[in-house]
Amino acid sequence: MASSVTNDIYSDLGLAATKSNKGESKENLDQTDFLKLLTKQMENQDPMKPMDNTQMVAQMAQFSSLEGITKLNETVSGFEDSVQSNQVMQASALIGKAAMVKGDTAKMYSMEQADGSSLPSGILGAVDVPAGASKMSVEITNANGQVVKTMDVPVNGEDRQSFSWDGRLADGRPAPEGNYKVNANATVDGEGQAPQTYVGAVISSVGVTKNGPELNLDGLSAVKLSDIVEIIN
Repeated sequence: MASSVTNDIYSDLGLAATKSNKGESKENLDQTDFLKLLTKQMENQDPMKPMDNTQMVAQMAQFSSLEGITKLNETVSGFEDSVQSNQVMQASALIGKAAMVKGDTAKMYSMEQADGSSLPSGILGAVDVPAGASKMSVEITNANGQVVKTMDVPVNGEDRQSFSWDGRLADGRPAPEGNYKVNANATVDGEGQAPQTYVGAVISSVGVTKNGPELNLDGLSAVKLSDIVEIIN
């Protein structure tokens, strides 16, 4: 009988499944449900052993805190969705543009001329200048790991220094199109360092991931929006 009475109480409160609403019972209780249970408990309490007010207040505080955290999480989640939507819109506006992005791989194209000949597009890049650097150089290698170009990078007080290669080999011939590696070397207090490099790339499309938008670069790996340091055109 006790179990039947208890079930009736929960059914009266709308917190238990009955024959008519089976499958519709609540899996989690909220603050309103707690108040219903608390009221029913007060109605059926033993007059000789009344409820502990301190315990009741503590339980109410816990529910209030939990409800506040839940609402805060919902607000933050909505804010994150809004920020991501804005980032996707910003990224979409960059499609077709050339940008300077963080990375060490650049793609060189072969551009056909009106007379049928072809010219290399060359490679544009940049490198962070470490504090105290006295000398810097950039080394460009092809897909086979062969060094095709080495150039000095001026150290003149700039935090980031740009460089370019016209795409021609030492004998004047145009280098074949494809991907090339860019490695930078800096000398700081007599010791070598490998500073961060950046390469020019064309943004071909935008992808959306759980971590935010990704920029798909023509012929290269995708990068994050935060990897862009400059829009070239």
